Amino acid sequence: MYATMLRRSYLSKKLIGPLTTKDGGTLRSVLEVRRYMLRLSKERGTAQRWQRAAELLREQADTGALSNQVQLALFYDRKLDLTA
Repeated sequence: MYATMLRRSYLSKKLIGPLTTKDGGTLRSVLEVRRYMLRLSKERGTAQRWQRAAELLREQADTGALSNQVQLALFYDRKLDLTA
């Protein structure tokens, strides 16, 4: 699903800010987002919010857009740690 070949230079890009999750640490780069998304359950991964994040990832979109979408998806999944 998210295994599209992505350029190494894109994967190494930093997000606009770290995203601390309640279930997996802190996401700081596109590579960490990709790894997190690959571990999503089928139920979570097929949700529209994660499908949009996957689309942005495949398109190698601006890291601001990707960061915002992942933050939104984590928030709706109640996995974004707002206390961090």
